[in-house]
Amino acid sequence: MIPRRLDKFLADATDLSRSQIEDAFYNGRVEVICGAEPWVDDYEPWSLIFEDDRVLLDGEPVTPSPPRHYIALHKPAGIICTTDHPEGRDCLKPWMDRLPDALFPVGRLDKPTTGLLLLTDDGDLCFCLLRPWFHVEKEYHLTVRGTVDTDDPRLKLLEEGVDIGDNKPPPTALRTDVVDRSDDTTVLSVVVHEGRHRMVRRMARGVGLDLQHLHRPRIGPVQLGDVAPGDHRRLTDDEVNELWEACGTRQASKQRQIDALRRQAEKWRRQNRPHHRLHRWLEAHAS
Repeated sequence: MIPRRLDKFLADATDLSRSQIEDAFYNGRVEVICGAEPWVDDYEPWSLIFEDDRVLLDGEPVTPSPPRHYIALHKPAGIICTTDHPEGRDCLKPWMDRLPDALFPVGRLDKPTTGLLLLTDDGDLCFCLLRPWFHVEKEYHLTVRGTVDTDDPRLKLLEEGVDIGDNKPPPTALRTDVVDRSDDTTVLSVVVHEGRHRMVRRMARGVGLDLQHLHRPRIGPVQLGDVAPGDHRRLTDDEVNELWEACGTRQASKQRQIDALRRQAEKWRRQNRPHHRLHRWLEAHAS
């Protein structure tokens, strides 16, 4: 096991939210029995847990389970992408109640948007899918009013970048295409690798497209397929492996985590509070 923060360890081992984990810790419900020399300070939610440590919640040992669940949900319109809502608004709770514990959505689709929403207990894969520097494609189908041809200058503008008013570099479409056309509407395919708040809607508005409906049929190599709105399916092992390949492989993800620990160890050393246990772990796992 790669050393991980105590709060991350508990998130991987239980179905508690991060705020519930913090409450449990500060209410004295969490105990750490160190398997080697203790951490130089008292344990905190951000302290590192190693493989030979024991973590107890309410006196019972907890151990992270390897990720096991990868679900493709066809999110219907009108659903908010939160696992619960204090005011009882329509959200993901009915699905979360029927599915295995500890699942969480990979990103969000806004309330009127339909399509592919991944649910998983794999935090490492989720991290990669949500970061734009991994360049995992997200395809959206935009139903817009009127006729749009493949040489429409608005499609070129989407590919060049559209200022959506968030004080960040303008997001760009990797590719655009015409999927279908009727007398009064056109369905466009827009492929991006970012996921800012309502980004595709704001891009469409920014170039003057009259968006009627937004649907996401694909994330990376995974297609939603013929899953009906409100239904779900499990991803195949091949699909999960293909998602990891799109993110740069599992091994690359592990190496990034080790590199981050190495930077943290160096930071602590410069602050004159070296984490000797972490240094020894890094020496044993040097690439």
